[in-house]
This record gives sequence, C-alpha cells and structure tokens, in this order.
Amino acid sequence: MFAVYIFFHISIYYAWTLFNESNDYIHLLGIILISWLAPLVAGIALFIVYLKIHNPDRYFWLLCSLGCFSYVIAQGIWFYSHSIARADAPYMGWTDLFYLLQILFYLIAFVYQLWQKKENAHQIKFLFDMGIIVAVFTGLSWHYLIQPLFSSGSASPLLLAASVGYPIGDLLLLFAAVSFYIGSTYFFQSRVLALIIAGLIVQVFADTAYLLAMIAGSYNAGTLYDPLWSLGLLITALAGLYALEPKNEAIPTTASAPTDGRISLRMLLPYFSMVLLFIVMIFEQKNDMNGLIAGAGVSVILIITRQVFTLQDNRKLLARYHELTSVLEEKIEQRTVEVTSKNEQLKKAVRQMKHMAYHDVLSGLPNRRLFLEKLEAAISAARLNSRKVAVVFIDLDRFKNINDTFGHEFGDLLLQGFSQKIRGNLRSNDTVSRQGGDEFTLILNNIQAETDIAPMILRLQSALAAPLVINGQELHISMSIGIAVYPKDGETTDELLKHADSAMYNAKEKGKNNYQFFSDDMAVTASRKIALENDLRRALANEEFILHYQPQIQAATGEIIGMEALVRWQNANGKIISPGEFIPLAEETRLILPIGEWVLYTACKQAKKWHDTGYSQLKLAVNLSPLQFLHEDLMDTVRLALEKTGFPAASLELEITEGVAVDDAEKAISRMLALRKLGVRIAIDDFGTGYSSLNYLKRFPLNNLKIAQPFVQDMATNPHDKALVEAMIFIAHRLDMSVIAEGVETGEQLALLKEMNCDEIQGYFFSRPLTAEKISALLANGLPSIKLV
Repeated sequence: MFAVYIFFHISIYYAWTLFNESNDYIHLLGIILISWLAPLVAGIALFIVYLKIHNPDRYFWLLCSLGCFSYVIAQGIWFYSHSIARADAPYMGWTDLFYLLQILFYLIAFVYQLWQKKENAHQIKFLFDMGIIVAVFTGLSWHYLIQPLFSSGSASPLLLAASVGYPIGDLLLLFAAVSFYIGSTYFFQSRVLALIIAGLIVQVFADTAYLLAMIAGSYNAGTLYDPLWSLGLLITALAGLYALEPKNEAIPTTASAPTDGRISLRMLLPYFSMVLLFIVMIFEQKNDMNGLIAGAGVSVILIITRQVFTLQDNRKLLARYHELTSVLEEKIEQRTVEVTSKNEQLKKAVRQMKHMAYHDVLSGLPNRRLFLEKLEAAISAARLNSRKVAVVFIDLDRFKNINDTFGHEFGDLLLQGFSQKIRGNLRSNDTVSRQGGDEFTLILNNIQAETDIAPMILRLQSALAAPLVINGQELHISMSIGIAVYPKDGETTDELLKHADSAMYNAKEKGKNNYQFFSDDMAVTASRKIALENDLRRALANEEFILHYQPQIQAATGEIIGMEALVRWQNANGKIISPGEFIPLAEETRLILPIGEWVLYTACKQAKKWHDTGYSQLKLAVNLSPLQFLHEDLMDTVRLALEKTGFPAASLELEITEGVAVDDAEKAISRMLALRKLGVRIAIDDFGTGYSSLNYLKRFPLNNLKIAQPFVQDMATNPHDKALVEAMIFIAHRLDMSVIAEGVETGEQLALLKEMNCDEIQGYFFSRPLTAEKISALLANGLPSIKLV
C-alpha cells in the first residue's frame, strides 16, 4: 500500500514540476509543500517501525527516522525563507546544517548496524573490497566534485568546508550502501536490503547532481532531480515497513562469500569499479588528473595487497586442511581401535550371554537346556555306534533341612562344593547338569553293557561319601539316585528323563541313600499314580469323601469323651480306597489342602450336632498334615470353620506329627502358639516314631500326647516297649500334658495302660471307626459292657 503512495507522491511531484509554471509563487509553494511532505511521512513511518520492532535492529530504524525528521526541519526552514520571509535562504545556512544532519543520522544508523554485525562484517577480504570501491569513488568524487570546490578561490573556508561535507557524506553513504550490498546475507532480508540500498543510491545521485549544478552555478529549485530526494527517503521508509513483516528467509551468520564455488556480482564489484575508473581516465581530457591517478594507485595497491593476503590465507587454509586431515586420520585410527575393542567386548559379552543361557549361574554346570542338547547328541551317537547311554537323576537327601538349619547362603555353598566334587569324579566324556534346587542329572556315554553302570555309580557314591567342609562345618551328603538306560528305558530325552526321575523317587521310597534302575513295575506304578491323581481330583469335585469317627475313651471311667475324625474315600463304584494310598498322593499334589479344609469343616459341623443333642462333653480330634499345618491360610481356615459351624474352639483338638519340627521348628512353635491363642487344643500324633527330640517336646505348647500303636501293640510281651510307654506317660504328665494311647486291641493292653495312669484310650478294643449315624447310636446306647474293664 505504501508503494502505491510513493508512486502517486512522486508522480504528483513531477507533474507539478513540469506542468504548473503559470504562477511562479504557487508553483514554488507546491514544490516546497510536496517535498516537505515526503520526509515527514517517511519519518513517521520509520518511527512506527522503531516502536513495533523488538530487536537491536529497531535503533537502525530510529536513527533513519531522525534523519528524515532532520530533513523535515531543513525543508521547513527553506519553506519559511521562500514563502513567508520571501528571501533566498543563504547557502550554507541552517537549512544546509539540517540537510547535513540528515546524512549524519543515516551514517550513524549504518555504522550502528555494521557494528552490530562486526563479528561477521569485519573480515579482511571484505574490508579490502570496501577499500577498493571507496578508493575508486573517492578518486572520481575528488576529480569531479571536491577539487572544483577547492579551485574556487572566492569561497570562504567555512563555506568550502560545508560544501565539501556533501560529497564526503555521500561518499560515506555510498560506502554504507556498498557494505550492505557485499554483506547482504547477514544484515536484512533481501527485499529490505535492496530497498535500503536503492534509497541510498537515489539520494547519493540527487546530491551529486545538486553539487554539480552548484559548481556550474546552474541550480534552480524545481529541477527534475529534486523529487529524487523525496523518492530516496520514501524508499527507505518502505524498506522499514517491509522489515515489520514476518521473516520468510534465514539470515546467515557467516560471511557472504559464495559457498557453491560460483563467481557472484559481489566478488566482481571491486574489479568493475576499477575498470570504471580506468575508462574514465582514458576518456578524460583534462590535464589535472591527480585525484583519478591517486584513486587508481590506491586501488591497485589494495588489489595487490588483497591478492597477497589471499595467497597467504590460502596457504594457511591449506596447512590447516593438512593439519585437520592428520587429526582426522588420527581420530579415525583411534576410532578404529575403539571399534575393534568394542567388537572384542561385544564378542566377549555374547560369549558370556551364551554361557549364561546354557549354564547354571550358581554351580557353573550345564543347565537343563544344554543338558537336553547334549543328551540328544549322546542318543544319536549311541544309535550310530550301537552303544548305550545312561541318564542318572540325583536328588540330595534332606537338603531342605540343611538349608533351614544353616541358611540359604550355606546351602548355596554346599551345592557349589557338591557340583565341583561330582564333576571331578566323572569321565571326560560324561556330562553333569544342575536341573534346579538340589536336583542333578548325569549323562554316562559310551556304555557297552548295562552291567557297567552300577560300578560307575558305586564309585561315584564312594567318592562323595567323604564329608564336605563348608565354612568349617563337616557335612555328610547322601543321594537318592535313579537310572534310565537308552534304548531299553526310552528312546527320547523326555522318556529317559521321566523314567530316571521315577527311579529316583523309588529310591527315596526305599529309604534314600541308594540307587534304583528304572523298571516296568515303576512305569505301572507311575501310571497308576497318575490315574489315581486324576481320580482324586474328580473325587474332590464330586464330593466322594466321607468321614468316620473313632471314639476316645477316658481310661478311668470308660466314658466316651471324644471322637477322632478319619477321612475315607468311597469312589463312584462304592469301593473304599485306603487313606494310606491316597493321603501321600494328596500331600504330593497339594490336594491335601482342600481335602483337609473339607474334613475340618465337616467334622466341626457334625460335632456341633452332637453337642446340641446333649453330648457337649465331646471333644473333636482332627489330623493336620505337615503341609496343611505350615500353610499360611491355616489360621483363617480354622477360624472360618469354627465361625460357620459354631463349634467351640476349646472342644477342637488338632493333631500334628513330629515331622513338622524337623521341617521348620520355629515356625511350628509359632503356629502352635497362634492356635492355642485361638483356644484350640493341640496334640502330637504317633509320638516316638518321628525325628523330634525331647528338646522339641518341652518347647511345644501341647495339650495331649498320643503314643503310637507299635509301642502299645508289643508292650504286653516286650519289656522294652513297656518301659518306653511308661516313660512317655511319665514325661507327658511332668510336662502337664494328658496322654492317649492308640491302637489298643486287648484287655491286657488296657489293663497295663490303666496301671501306668494313661489318661485316654483309643483302639479296636472299644470300637472301629464308624459313620456318624453309628456313632450317634453308640452315644445313645453306650458302649457294650464287655468292653469295660
């Protein structure tokens, strides 16, 4: 929009100058007003630009606006002189002072902008180029403008100094314009920069024309180059307005030399100016050409110096290039070494990861994955060579006890020591692997006959019979070993491992610390065990379990004072399955937990019915398996059963075996104390057949001690058993416990127990375990009199 205004303003200016000469006063007045309006509009526009821009460039536009306002003042003084005072303004008066101030403000603006960009603009080649151009135009200005002024002898020194100020100021403006052009890539956007340079060139051209006219004495107001001053100011204002628009091109911060290797006009400008100077000198006919010659001489010296500097700079750059190349080569060499080192580290890490993937972290032995791969290879080799392969499954006996007694760190050291010892006693072509926990597997390769295997196992047992010393503690380690032989016991890795595992469990059942070869009987047993497990799960879902109750008799009175709940399994065909057959399997499969929960709830429910019918003196005894006793949910299970059934806690007696002390004595004692706090009674079952010591007996918070049947059965004929039973009763009474003898089948046994002050009796002599209905009838009718002794 402002460009349209410039067009109309200059068009009106020229129209008024060319076509309105009828009235000299009105003509001159119009010219003055139009020329006065241009700097005023330009100054206001540039001041608005200063207010809206918020970066250091804003002060450039402020100084330019001050220059325009200085021009407005000069035009105002000139208007006053010609239109109001009706007198010619004196040359080199106030008017000229403000015209020169306008040039001064412009120069300050350009110096400020150059100083702002000094880190880029002040480069040697740039300064040489500027020097060459200024030298050329100084020579031309001296020859055509300044020298004629000095040649005029009539001028006063002040007038002469002021007159010389115009061409010198224009030279400096020309210097600024050329500087901006050569450094265009880091001052302003290209459109803004082009307008600034155009405005400067127009003003320099107008000043030069004015000076030439003044020298010739032919200047009159209203000439055709008068509008150029207004045009230069308005173009500068237009540049400021364009500077307000968002930047759509980046302003680099590096020097303006072309980076693509092409020759640009900026590079050739100093040489073009030299050519112009020499053309002027050739066609100049005056004798006095000292100014042109001086300008040409200075320019030539500057060009030569510039080239010398360029050559030196190129040498430095080349040396720097070689230096950087050397540094780069050194860096590449260092990087190559680093990459090689990293590759070695990576290979090492890959090897370590592969080792970790195929080896046990604790023992360093092959893990299950590597073991299976080696077993596959061993089977393939044995098949080709018609040889046999033995797969040996080893489990350390009572390792859990060691772990619980000495701690897991001690247990880890034991496993490491055992691993080293077993590895050191194998042949080089055999393999030992840790499957996990305290389970190890062996591959015995290249076996000709199955009879060769047993001597190898015996030698291994003999070598491991010596105690292991762990942290100064001697430990004797025994092993349960199962053996499966390829191809007799299986032709795949899964079959051989499964059968060796079955043989190992068979070895444990036979008393541990022995080895067993897999047999078809084991397969049948394993198969039946799997079938039984499936049936057991179905029995739990179909509620095939029932409870029988065996009375507990007070020895002194012969009265029934309690019942022991005993679980039975009656399958869908009506067949009763022995507890001795399914209870161990239930323990192994952890099905004993839901079965035990059902037994506890059902027994408490039935006992509550007997209490409600008048037999509130009856206590209820329920067996807890070790797994059930040590399970975290036991307390909630007991509490919930009592709450749901309403059976009093004081009438419930939970029977545990001595084995819980062996597994975890401290936890067992803590659990007993919690049960006692709940109000439940605790009895220890089958006393004398387990592993607990009298030390545990005194620490356990027990209410009742049950003497196992084997001691009661033979005490009438075996004095040792009689002595043991008598000692048990004595110790229990001393520890404030009552005693119950189970398995009583004869009157003689009953008589002896009463003589020893045994508190309670349980056994076939009084009653077999009966259903709840039969027990109810027994309670109603009483025991047969023949049972009373």
